[in-house]
Amino acid sequence: MDEIVGVEQQIRTAVDSWAEGYFHLANGEVVSFVFADEDDMDRYIVVFAAREMTEWQAAEVWLENGRIASINSLGEGAPPDGVSWPWEE
Repeated sequence: MDEIVGVEQQIRTAVDSWAEGYFHLANGEVVSFVFADEDDMDRYIVVFAAREMTEWQAAEVWLENGRIASINSLGEGAPPDGVSWPWEE
């Protein structure tokens, strides 16, 4: 279990950094959820929101030998059930 949590934290940190550059985010405030792909153990889907954006986004993260090999944008994403926009007034 600790290994899974460690991988998820590594992925979350990498996606936060990637999103800041990819979407030109100045604030850096990101909320994300990491999901393992059921069909490919080296692929993860991350759904995230940034304060400076108006829609949830999704990215895929590929691992090679336990290390992040690539992060790709999947465009708009849907938050997990029951999760609302983190910065609603």
